[in-house]
Amino acid sequence: MENVYIKNPKCELEPQWFFLEGGIYEAFEFESFDSLRERLRKLFMALTSRTQKTEDEQRQLQITLDKLILMVKGCHYFLHHKKRLNYEEEWIDIKWLKNPYRCLEKYRHRSDEKLNHHLAHFDYDFTQLSREEVQNFTKAFKSFFSLMDLSSWLNLFDDYKQCLSENESLLEWCVDNTPLKTYEQLLKLIEACIIAFHWANIDYPPPNAHLYLSFLNTTYECYRDANPIEMTNMLFCEVSYDELRKNILELYSGCREGRQEFTMKPDDLRFNLRWLIQTGWLLLQTNYFPEDWLSPDSFDWLICPIPENEIKYWRPKNLSLKQRKKLAKTLSKVYWDVEVHDLLYLVENRLICYLNEQETVCLDIENVKTRDRLLKILDVVTLILLDFCERRTKIDGIKYPKEIPAQEIIDKQKEENETENI
Repeated sequence: MENVYIKNPKCELEPQWFFLEGGIYEAFEFESFDSLRERLRKLFMALTSRTQKTEDEQRQLQITLDKLILMVKGCHYFLHHKKRLNYEEEWIDIKWLKNPYRCLEKYRHRSDEKLNHHLAHFDYDFTQLSREEVQNFTKAFKSFFSLMDLSSWLNLFDDYKQCLSENESLLEWCVDNTPLKTYEQLLKLIEACIIAFHWANIDYPPPNAHLYLSFLNTTYECYRDANPIEMTNMLFCEVSYDELRKNILELYSGCREGRQEFTMKPDDLRFNLRWLIQTGWLLLQTNYFPEDWLSPDSFDWLICPIPENEIKYWRPKNLSLKQRKKLAKTLSKVYWDVEVHDLLYLVENRLICYLNEQETVCLDIENVKTRDRLLKILDVVTLILLDFCERRTKIDGIKYPKEIPAQEIIDKQKEENETENI
């Protein structure tokens, strides 16, 4: 393999393929993850057995070794030149943080353990990578070369080749006393290279990709669009908190007598309520978020559910003071023992009944519960956005007046006596 890495990439804006176009790309050319993994398995079975190999088997094993050499060289060059160019890409180097709104274990569904919540989601059957290495594949590269440097790995591969050419076993040559450990390290490197390809193709899936595609049966436009914080922000792009709350109350206003008209079109209300339910649920479902997903910069404070002059004094109307202080617990209890698809169906069914002029049945207990649930979800996601807004305004140096109206103090004292009523 020629050393094409001594020069910088031609396009400074898109260096991904520059880092991968060498050995890594060549090793995986015409190969899939499963096929290369199978090649690796056959290689080590051949290296640790005393059975005679045919010429075709010898040729295939040599091809596998050549691919592994290219891959190891490519990973080493990637690490070396990434550091030399002082290049940082957020999908690689960004930290991952625990999701502060993750559903509490007490309120998680039994099937929750079967879902992949803690990794950046991939459909591959990875067996060797840790959570940190899946979220940052360069850590797997560094781990690989921390055991042996590049020259040591290449010398080991030369011994493998000679062992194969002599049709002998590693156990007889004594060049590798821990072939199983070596096999696991190479398999781990293959898994990390698969993730590197996703990064290079700008096809690195968000940690909640499986929730969008498999559970909600919907798609996301790009990586950042899957951020539930940004989804919550966009919910209020064209509708305010008061307007959405007013329409929820109108939707569940009871008998037809005395009803008022919606302030938005029914289709828009249906869309906003679906978005609200799904966004609140997505906030609960993933263990880790990329750091920038929880950054105040991820929140566009110009799109705010509450008017700017009311932010400092605004209080949610359906949450007690205790519920406001523990938003993750509040949201967990709101969605406790609720199937999201059923909740969406109940809301849409209510909208159909509301628009049916022949419908005269008043609200039942289930509708009242759904109304209260929607109002609580609305309050929680609004508080979350306001928290981001407050942190953002501190960064920008915006200060609000410190004086609190007397009525606010009275209301606060009343709220302190409220009890939790979810």
